Amino acid sequence: MSFTQFGWPLTLAGMIPLAGIVFLLQRLRARTRVLRLPTAGLWAQALRDTPVRVLGGRFRYWLAYLLVLAIALLLWLAAAHPQVVSVTSGGGLQRFYLDNSALMTGGGDLARAKRALLADVRATPADRREVILGDAVGTRLLTPGESVSLLSRRLDMVSAEIRPSIFATWAATADAATVHYYGAWGAARAAPHSARLRYGYLADPVPDNRGIVALGVTPAASGQVGKADLLVTVAAAHRPLPTAADLRWTENGRRITASRGEALGDGRFLARDVDAAGEMVGVALAQGDGFAADDKAEMQVADRRPINVALLDGTPPAVRAAVTADPSLTVVPAAEAQVVVGNPVAVRAAGRPGLMLSDASAQAFTFAGPDESQRGPIAARLDALGLAQLNAGALADALHRSVGVDIRDARQRRITAWRTIFAPASPFVQSPAMPVFVSRGLHWLGQRQPWRSFAQAGDSGDPLTAPPGKSEATVSLTDRATTLAVADTSAHPAVANSAGIWPSDLPFLLLLLAAGVLLGIEWWLVQRRVIP
Repeated sequence: MSFTQFGWPLTLAGMIPLAGIVFLLQRLRARTRVLRLPTAGLWAQALRDTPVRVLGGRFRYWLAYLLVLAIALLLWLAAAHPQVVSVTSGGGLQRFYLDNSALMTGGGDLARAKRALLADVRATPADRREVILGDAVGTRLLTPGESVSLLSRRLDMVSAEIRPSIFATWAATADAATVHYYGAWGAARAAPHSARLRYGYLADPVPDNRGIVALGVTPAASGQVGKADLLVTVAAAHRPLPTAADLRWTENGRRITASRGEALGDGRFLARDVDAAGEMVGVALAQGDGFAADDKAEMQVADRRPINVALLDGTPPAVRAAVTADPSLTVVPAAEAQVVVGNPVAVRAAGRPGLMLSDASAQAFTFAGPDESQRGPIAARLDALGLAQLNAGALADALHRSVGVDIRDARQRRITAWRTIFAPASPFVQSPAMPVFVSRGLHWLGQRQPWRSFAQAGDSGDPLTAPPGKSEATVSLTDRATTLAVADTSAHPAVANSAGIWPSDLPFLLLLLAAGVLLGIEWWLVQRRVIP
């Protein structure tokens, strides 16, 4: 048995002053005196000057003292919260691992795992137990020596997360401590097994589970601007794979006709020409099962609609031709433009992000914007900025000037380029690099989100070729291993209850019961006038 609230030393040390306090209280005996006073006013003065109880005199009522002392000590021991210590947990550090991955999102699985964990931790000496949460950073919910009451409150804040389990990876790097696992057999099975691995709780499998295991998006194969193709893959453990009729496609929550779901075989389906306008696109199984985490998936498609461009005074013919020929750019009046192109006076007057053509700049190309200097070295960003194919040497020879690229911080995005670079005889105008620079530069000015090939829980996504910038994504589980693991019905080891056959709180409950019985006895003795 161990005292989880105060520990043995403090529990025993607290009993000595408690006995002394009860003894002093018993010494406050009642004193009877006869006073004859002629007026009522003197009664009040006598009550103030003559205390009802005083210390001193011969100590009497040993039975009352021992009874009150026994009640006080029982309540003190109960406050120390004694627990039954398991004799089966072995020596050394006992590490308890709570898996809160998507595998534990089934009805009540995590709640049951918490209860089993709490009971086993209480049955382990405080200095030999440690509780780890199976999140991305391995949060320690309880360190050796901490009170188990802290664990109870911390567990209330733990919920299951839609992401794959990392127990197998964690167990491969754990030290030699005994590990007690609370999760699902599908995740524990993949972990390296040893004689020091125990199972405190294993969730029931969902044998008929099937789910969405991949969701990806690419620019539309049809070549339509502002469109994307959405690819989804499904898997099933012990049931036939879902068909196209079993899928529900959505855009911002609105249903897309099922005819867009084209079956490619092996559980793969394709939705063609979905609007790429920054909306949420998703797919869900029409009929769910006992594991809802993989029944739907969605992600945000980047906004790839044409950018409105205004061609202002000072725009070279070569730039006009490049903008007009690019289907991802639309020429509009200045009042409707998202970005503008022109000479410094016209661009500044428009007050919008723009490509400014001037020969006064120190560098041939200057990119300016909020915190741009902190987004990485220029060399790593040339492709995104449209300058990867620039032949700087040939251009420098033609202009008789050194050609360089600079990045600066500014309140508004702006690109400054030498006007002479776009002269008809310039080697840059005559090269394929020029329209690429114009297109990507204007998309960079418009702050378009990059394409992401997929969005998955536990992964930030895979940006495809696109201008730099942040892209938001609502990630889904989409993990084949998890979908199959939750349906794992193979034989698994027996769950070992570290708490033993007796409830760990039995000493605490017995102490409270004994204190209540003694209180009843004391009340009965007082009523019988055996004790004062």
